Amino acid sequence: TTSQLACMLTAMLWILALPYMSIMTPTPKAALSAIIVSAVIKSIMIPKDLMKLTGIDFVVGWGSAIITAVTSPTIGFGVGLLLYIVTYPAQPPKKAKVA
Repeated sequence: TTSQLACMLTAMLWILALPYMSIMTPTPKAALSAIIVSAVIKSIMIPKDLMKLTGIDFVVGWGSAIITAVTSPTIGFGVGLLLYIVTYPAQPPKKAKVA
C-alpha cells in the first residue's frame, strides 16, 4: 500500500477474510505471486525512497536493498544493520529542532 490509511484498511480486510481463506487453497501459487509482483513492480523498478538517500544513508540503504534482493530479507536486514553500526561513527550529528 502507498499510504498509512490504505495499509490499515488492507490489514483489517485480511483479518476479516481469514475465516474464508480456504477458498484460496486451490489457487495456484504462481497466480498469487503474479498479483503480488504486479502490485509492487513500480516501487521495485523506481525505488523513490532509496533514490532520495545521500551520504552514509545511501550506502546503508542501497547495500541493504541489494543484499536483500540477492539473498533473503533476513540476511539483507542483518547486513543493513551491520552497515549502519559500522558507518554510525561517520554520520554527521543530527541537528536539534527549534520549536
